[in-house]
Amino acid sequence: MFRSLVVPLDGSALAERALPYAVALARPRDGRLILMRAGMAPAPRTLDGAELESDQAQAMAEAESYLLSMAETLRGQVASVESVALYGRPAGRILETAARYNADGIVMATHGRTGLQHLLYGSVTEAVLAETTLPVFVVSAQPTAAAPSVFVPASAKVLVPQDGSDYDAPAVQAALELVGPAGEITLASVIAPPEKVVRDEMGHVLAYVDQQEEADRTRTRDYLDKIAADIPIAHKTDIRIGDPTSCICAAAMESKVDAIVMSTHGRTGLRRAVLGSVAGQVLRMASTPVLLVHPRTPARTPAEAVVAGA
Repeated sequence: MFRSLVVPLDGSALAERALPYAVALARPRDGRLILMRAGMAPAPRTLDGAELESDQAQAMAEAESYLLSMAETLRGQVASVESVALYGRPAGRILETAARYNADGIVMATHGRTGLQHLLYGSVTEAVLAETTLPVFVVSAQPTAAAPSVFVPASAKVLVPQDGSDYDAPAVQAALELVGPAGEITLASVIAPPEKVVRDEMGHVLAYVDQQEEADRTRTRDYLDKIAADIPIAHKTDIRIGDPTSCICAAAMESKVDAIVMSTHGRTGLRRAVLGSVAGQVLRMASTPVLLVHPRTPARTPAEAVVAGA
């Protein structure tokens, strides 16, 4: 999954925070990195746009020079580094680059500002996620926060939210490919808190709130244990009741995981989280890197995924 990675850059130090992660992911697999930057000229300074062509040429020259310098800093760290500068808006050019180079993943920072100072890089990330079926590894890059230490994938700890839907398997597969045989996976599930006592048509109590919670926990534990039985590396489970986003972020912090791996566009199952909307909220709230996997990612068995991640 991580042998050919596109790394979008915009000339900022915040966007460059994705680079160490891209190197860490590609290096064990003798993979290649494709550094890309979308160049755009500023708005015309005159009504006739007489200087637009020269401004465009200058923007592209700056983008190409920047990428070459960044590629040079990575020489020897990975098997191959390439660079490409394209003119246009970032999201479209990122997708174009991924298709052109037949990439199998994208590694990018979010919440940094673009070189034009007027587009939130976070919005670019969301636009890419909306259009690609590739796994996207997203690194939070807050201007006021120090860059976190980059993990070693082979021994990394990851949190994998599960909601009882068909979208659970791709996330587990991606986690196994990310961490390798020496890693640890925490399967997490969030249960919606019962709203009221359940009564029959005669008003007799069928289940109190605490009874419903315990029943939900039991069903969830059985479900996660079934998934865990097929995971051939160290693993554990984490079941919580409450708001999905808050619980997932809290579980990630308390377990000190290196990354969160989750599918996008999933729907609820077993009365749990709506990952299609929760994924975006986790992406915005978590300080931990997030690997977002599209549900159409080709499925492998857990054993095949471990071999791929080795």
